[in-house]
Amino acid sequence: MNWTPVFPLWLIVILLCLGLAAVVVQYGLVRRRLGSSRAVMISLLRLGVILLLILFALNPSAIRRKEYKVSSPIAVLLDSSQSMGLPAGTRKGSRLEEAKALLLHGEKSLLKSLAERYEVRLYAVGDSMKALDGRELSSLKASERQVDLGEALKSLGREKSLAILLSDGNLNWEENGSSTLPLIAVPVGDTGDYKDILIKDIKAPGLAFRGREVLIHVTIKSYGYTGLTIPVLLKEGNRLLTAKNVTINKTSDEITLPLSFIPEELGSHHLSVSIPPQFGESLASNNSANLSIKVVKDKIRILMVSGNPSMNYRFMRMAFKNDPSIDLLSFVILRTPSGILNVPIQEQSLIPFPVETIFSKELNSFDLVIFDNFSYELYFKPDYLKAVRDFVREGGSFSMIGGPNLFDSYAGTPIEDLLPIRLTGKRDYHRDSPLEVRLSHAGTTHPITRLSPEEKENARLWQEMPPLDGVNSLEPKNSGTVLLESNERTSRPILSVGSFGKGRVLVLATDYSWKWYMGMVAKGKGNWAYLRLMERMVRWLTRDPSLDPVQITMPERAGAVGQEIGVRIKLRENDRSSHPKGTISLSVFNPDGLKQMSQLKTTGHSDEYVGSFFPEKEGTYKIKVDTEFGLLEEALTIAKHGEGLDGAPHPERLKMIAASTGGKFLTRGDDLLKEMESYVGGNRNRFIEERTLPIWSRWYALTIILFLLAMEWYLRRRWGMI
Repeated sequence: MNWTPVFPLWLIVILLCLGLAAVVVQYGLVRRRLGSSRAVMISLLRLGVILLLILFALNPSAIRRKEYKVSSPIAVLLDSSQSMGLPAGTRKGSRLEEAKALLLHGEKSLLKSLAERYEVRLYAVGDSMKALDGRELSSLKASERQVDLGEALKSLGREKSLAILLSDGNLNWEENGSSTLPLIAVPVGDTGDYKDILIKDIKAPGLAFRGREVLIHVTIKSYGYTGLTIPVLLKEGNRLLTAKNVTINKTSDEITLPLSFIPEELGSHHLSVSIPPQFGESLASNNSANLSIKVVKDKIRILMVSGNPSMNYRFMRMAFKNDPSIDLLSFVILRTPSGILNVPIQEQSLIPFPVETIFSKELNSFDLVIFDNFSYELYFKPDYLKAVRDFVREGGSFSMIGGPNLFDSYAGTPIEDLLPIRLTGKRDYHRDSPLEVRLSHAGTTHPITRLSPEEKENARLWQEMPPLDGVNSLEPKNSGTVLLESNERTSRPILSVGSFGKGRVLVLATDYSWKWYMGMVAKGKGNWAYLRLMERMVRWLTRDPSLDPVQITMPERAGAVGQEIGVRIKLRENDRSSHPKGTISLSVFNPDGLKQMSQLKTTGHSDEYVGSFFPEKEGTYKIKVDTEFGLLEEALTIAKHGEGLDGAPHPERLKMIAASTGGKFLTRGDDLLKEMESYVGGNRNRFIEERTLPIWSRWYALTIILFLLAMEWYLRRRWGMI
């Protein structure tokens, strides 16, 4: 009991004395009228009321205390990664079903026994950790990627006293000392019955050079096989690139072998490494793995054929030779086949033009073919011109440089199909007066003529270029784009570009572009503008990625089905000012060629974007970014389910993890509940519940007072005092 008077104690004592005195006085008055017995009865009732009121003034209250002892909650972690869907061994069902049976089945299931003693919280752990209830547990499937156990334990925090893990040991663990939660590991799956051969790892360069050997290191791991020789195949589609045999000498053997091939074609190559499935394998999906390698040019190979040893040829050849990334093969016509030299053949130093060899056999080994003021009629068969057209259609590049010998002979030939200008069949070369050049609207933003990143500086630079003495009068096709034109009322195209099939074509309708070198040097401006123009002409024709207006950065790691894939898209710095906002679009196509839902978002920078999509099936996805400058396309390989999965149970890993957290490794036969007492038993939270109950607030106290007053009133009335 607790007493907290509502009035000072001395006042309560005075009130008590006054009450007692009043009762005595009342007793004397009542006794004269009713007698002693009746006076005592009425006085006692009055005394009871006074004493109760005095008691209420003392404010008594009852204090009730109750002690509780509660164990800290424990976490039960159930591994839901892909390997848990594999057979458990000789027992029927998967490893996940074995873990579920341990938790739910039996006369007294583990989950029920734990719930009777502790506060149990159940989680499924895979890519992320998800809280489960009993109904969700029965429908849980093994479909997640490998568990990051360190992150899972860290997210549980300090509120748990213990964690129990049911797993086959296929999880990620980095011992960093940050986990303060002891872990009891319970293994599932039988290591004795597991048989598998898998491709564990592939190390390959993301970028390779055409014509150079590419080395790929493949790591093979085996379980349950000895003395077995198997082939390892490297394919591109259905085409076999190379193969090697590997011998497995012992179980749990890990072997790394090199595979090599020489790529001959540019672009993305989607390869696969595979091993034929063996009898008795528990998992076949990890017998193959996909990879992508992008093949680029080591050096840009240029074939240049010039009609005469002109100044234009001299300066253009010098520009190409100054670029270490260019491999130039040039031929200059010094005499015609009908020309007569009064010199024996063995004493002639001129090399015959190997037309047959180059244009019949070696044309595809070049990236760019240039005809510089070259008339083909005396040297070429029509089939060679057709070969050039096919070369460009399949992705090659072609350029024609103007002059008096150039365009008059190509009308009606396969070359005419390629060109972005129209041929009339007439001699169209003029040297009437020097012509100044100017940028067209397209030329202000095109990477070839964008010699300076600043738009005003670039325009001023072209205005300062010296005029040209000789040009070809041409008409542009609708399919072509004019970048430079003559600065006159009826302008003529000077520099035009276009596309044909997969290739690109450029026409420079003058043999006096060398004046842009010498004239600028004479003005004290240097030769960098001419050299940069020649470099960018070659880079654009050969589709050098450095000139792409948009750059796509693919994810470093191969994605998986159902996992968000992100790509970064960046505007090239020199094209920011010329790129209208909102003209970039992203399209993603699945392996069946169907367009898939994707998103394109801006970042904090105006020239950067992030694209994302969720692949629904494995295979090669095409990612296309469309801008006003053209279409940029990349490919991304999505791994199939189980690719690279090491599905063998790893109880030794569970032992190591349990030991590093201060926990234990327990098999199914161990007394799990008994072992848990050593971790949870002494770690109980103790608290006392205290409740204060004031007496005057109880309903029966007021009822007693009312009853006593009512009885006094009744007796006084009955005995005639009222």
